[in-house]
Amino acid sequence: MKQYCGVKIKQRTDGRWYARITLLPGKYHYLYGKTQQECYNKVREIMDKPKRIKTMTKALEHKPNNKPKRYTFQEWYQYWIKTYKYPTCRESTLRVLENIYSNHMSVLDKIWIDELTANKIQEYLANIKNDYTRYKCHKMLSDMLNKAVLLDLIKKNPLAAVIRPKYKPIERSSLELEEQQSFIREAQNSEYWTIYALMLFEGLRTGEAKALRHCDIKQNYIIVQASLGENGKIGKTKTGEIRQVPIFASFKPLADKLRSNSTNLIFDKPNKHTANDEFRKIMRKLKLNYNLYALRHTFATNCARAGIVSKQVSIWMGHSNVATTLKYYTYVSESFEAENVKIIDTNFDTNFNSN
Repeated sequence: MKQYCGVKIKQRTDGRWYARITLLPGKYHYLYGKTQQECYNKVREIMDKPKRIKTMTKALEHKPNNKPKRYTFQEWYQYWIKTYKYPTCRESTLRVLENIYSNHMSVLDKIWIDELTANKIQEYLANIKNDYTRYKCHKMLSDMLNKAVLLDLIKKNPLAAVIRPKYKPIERSSLELEEQQSFIREAQNSEYWTIYALMLFEGLRTGEAKALRHCDIKQNYIIVQASLGENGKIGKTKTGEIRQVPIFASFKPLADKLRSNSTNLIFDKPNKHTANDEFRKIMRKLKLNYNLYALRHTFATNCARAGIVSKQVSIWMGHSNVATTLKYYTYVSESFEAENVKIIDTNFDTNFNSN
């Protein structure tokens, strides 16, 4: 093994040659060459120039420490949500994330994120009893640790070796035609009939119906520009956009009664529980099992029954894309399918065997 001034010249496994010059304790300058002689010449050139060695050493002494900061899980969560979520997420989404963290993820607070192993995470997830909560925690952890990888805080995401929790969302359904008729007969006597009607006949979200003012109801359309949040405050709609929804015939009699120039809310001091308890009572009386939001799903399904183009329904409902309307809101029940089969049988000649 060749050396110069105590600097050893070694061969790497790939065939190249290298030498390591010590500048400071733990700080080195590496030289490479295709041949041993080439590397030797580079070492000699530097070692014969003490001023150059001194300059390189001084540069290292003044070089800032670029080593990434080490974070505990709590510190990383606070950085992650402030940097990546606050600028992009709605207030309601931020509340959900903060609730998940405080209620289910704070047990990891004191662990260094670079010491989070797949086994630790698997054990943590296994202790979460609720399938949906386990799924949401896994999803949130995945994003947090992926961001940590991008910033070189950890070498790889340990979730890659963790079994992904299985969760199948409950399919939301809409009321059948007969159920709608029964509900309307019963709900018309309720003080919250306006909210139910706005959701069932106009497709408004629950918070949008509760945030509606008398002056928002125009002659032929409704201006939807606000929504009641879970914190009880009136804010923007879910997408932050203002939309106009036509006043359909089924809602027109009620619209004519509510329309005025008043800027007051139709419902005084609404909250997230307004109309929900009453709706559950009506469901129990009718021996049905739907939640309040099923009325909005029913609106979407009724539009589909009427043959309305999905893109138009999406605009009325305030969805950011039509895929949401089709995937989550339009429910094809057995009776709906039977109607579609009847349409095909009525409008197309399927007797291909006839001469």
